[in-house]
Amino acid sequence: MKKALTLLLIFSFFIANAQYNNGTLFLKDSTSLRGLIKIKTFGGIKFKSDNDSESIDYDYNKVDGFDLNGKSYRYVKNTNEITPRLLNENIKGKISLYSNEVYNPGHTIPNGFAGGGMSFGGGSSTIYFIKINDELTRIGAKLKNKHLELFSSCPSLTQKIENKEFKKREVYEIVSYFNDNCD
Repeated sequence: MKKALTLLLIFSFFIANAQYNNGTLFLKDSTSLRGLIKIKTFGGIKFKSDNDSESIDYDYNKVDGFDLNGKSYRYVKNTNEITPRLLNENIKGKISLYSNEVYNPGHTIPNGFAGGGMSFGGGSSTIYFIKINDELTRIGAKLKNKHLELFSSCPSLTQKIENKEFKKREVYEIVSYFNDNCD
């Protein structure tokens, strides 16, 4: 039993520390570095050229972004914010689409039904941002009527949204259509 417990603890330690992933770091001086990247919990990233090297901390002052696990992360600055946000770049074009995965652990009511706890409201969702002419607009999980004016220069797209050919939750498809079919 002790051996099994010891092996379990060692195995869980390796899983907990396996936070670096292969990726490409894009520096502000237009150079790039390939190596191991870890996103820090409270902003910034750590970079190591290989497993044996010492990590270097980077933030938005030195880095434009990085590619990691098939996703492109970029620091995006809005005109009315002091510091840029680290967002997942989904589409780059006339209108660029960014997203951020957010997780809500929910709430637990102690001593709920049958004496146990009852949980509700948890889950994850995607919050979208659209960037047009260096102006970043938070969309949320779906387009709202106030956001439709962002696409007013494309009557065919606004018509498709009004006719429900595109649902307001199809943010990715709407931005793709705009970039491919509108001026």
